[in-house]
Parts: sequence; C-alpha cells; structure tokens
Amino acid sequence: MENVIASILEIENNAKSRLAEAEKKRNRIIADAKAEQENMVAAKIREAEKRLGEIDSEEKKRAEERMAEIEKSKDDEIRRLDSVFEKQRGKWEDEIFNAIING
Repeated sequence: MENVIASILEIENNAKSRLAEAEKKRNRIIADAKAEQENMVAAKIREAEKRLGEIDSEEKKRAEERMAEIEKSKDDEIRRLDSVFEKQRGKWEDEIFNAIING
C-alpha cells in the first residue's frame, strides 16, 4: 500500500513538475512573441520613417527644380520686357513729351 501511495505521490510530483515546466515554456513563448511583435513594429516604423525621408527629399528636389524653372521664366520675362523697353523707349519718350507739350 505504501508503494501505491509513493507511486501516486511521485506521479503527482511529476505532474506538478511538468505543469510548472509547461507554464514556464508558455510564458517564454508569450514573451518571445511580444518581443518579436515589438521588433516588427519598430522595423515598420523605421521603414516608414525612411520612406518619409525619401519622399521629403524627392519633394524638396521637385520644389527646387520648379523654383529654378520659375526663376528662369522670370528672368526671361525681365529680359523680354527690357528688350521691349529699349525698342520702344524713344517712341514712348516722344509720346509722353508730346502729351505734356500739347496738353
């Protein structure tokens, strides 16, 4: 009878030990899964920040190119107006003078 009780106690102790080991393993798996999730989130955040940086650089480049186009267009228009002014200057001076003199 003592052997039966000892066997039952040994089986119970083994079961408790296995249960404790299973609990530890479960907690380790959960902790590992959480760590992996955090790493994945961090990786996605880094990836998104990198992409935002690339987009920012691309947009700045486009803006600079557009500003250069606008600046060139402005300079071309100023040269055109200067040319018109130089060609028409004498005529306009005469018209203004005549308008003042002839009232």
